[in-house]
Amino acid sequence: MEKAGDVLGWEHLRAPDLRGRTVVVTGASDGIGREAALHLARWGARLVLPVRNRDKGEAVRARLARETTAPGPDPVRLVDLDLADLASVRRAVTEIAGLVEGEQVDLVNVAGVVSPRRQESVDGFELLLGVNALAPMLLVESLLPAVGGRVVLVTSHAHTSGRIDLEDPHFRTTRWSLPRAYSRSKLTAMLWGLDLASRMPTGTELQLVHPGWVVTNLQNASGNAVVDRAVTAASRPLAMTAGEGAAAVLLALTQPLPPGSYVGPDGWQHLRGRPTLIPRSERACDHDLARRVVDWMRGEVGLDGG
Repeated sequence: MEKAGDVLGWEHLRAPDLRGRTVVVTGASDGIGREAALHLARWGARLVLPVRNRDKGEAVRARLARETTAPGPDPVRLVDLDLADLASVRRAVTEIAGLVEGEQVDLVNVAGVVSPRRQESVDGFELLLGVNALAPMLLVESLLPAVGGRVVLVTSHAHTSGRIDLEDPHFRTTRWSLPRAYSRSKLTAMLWGLDLASRMPTGTELQLVHPGWVVTNLQNASGNAVVDRAVTAASRPLAMTAGEGAAAVLLALTQPLPPGSYVGPDGWQHLRGRPTLIPRSERACDHDLARRVVDWMRGEVGLDGG
């Protein structure tokens, strides 16, 4: 059987057999999500790809059709999803639930955002917090009844410098900066993941992933095309490719792991390397803080009655 070493970085692993499984992958239009979707399709999974840009989604679907032989008459299904708009998330939940009814489903949330300046989502959330944590919570927790296997949340080791401020979570009165907002959004997602791991339905589990330093469109965050090109050019020789970054995602989805693990590269500062279990910050292990944050998140996205 084909080995998974080229993908996962662990040469003794066989390629997973995902025939009969359906994987919902957000963020599959670009970068890590697209590479993960490609490998999942090669391994036999049917895919549901919620996408913000339909044209890019169609391009990915066409590539998957050319390069893989996933089973079934419609092996890659697209759903419109904008994580900056909770109404869009709710519509996508309804559509996805209908598409996957009766199927063995896993859910991988890769989609995320950065911004060179403070912006707000349609619902008035600070954009990074809304897209990287709040909307994924609504999406994932609303789809839990359909999940029969694993939920994988792509977060970031940037959470280690994050600070939670439930008095002003959206930086409406305190100073906004990209590092502060990004690290807060990722710490929020980590705390939600810590809490959700203990609440997963019987027979399912959750895994958290830090993909490492990867050259993707998220590098283009300065708002200046010249600066973005320079940053990408400087990063490319040092950072991992999107395919290498997808390795941690694929490992977390397909290999035996303790429930609620945190997977990332084994190299210096976990910026690059082979995927393995890595330590999270002390704050990201605080169950009491996680409970408070999750209660707040549920209120923000309208799940407080759930």
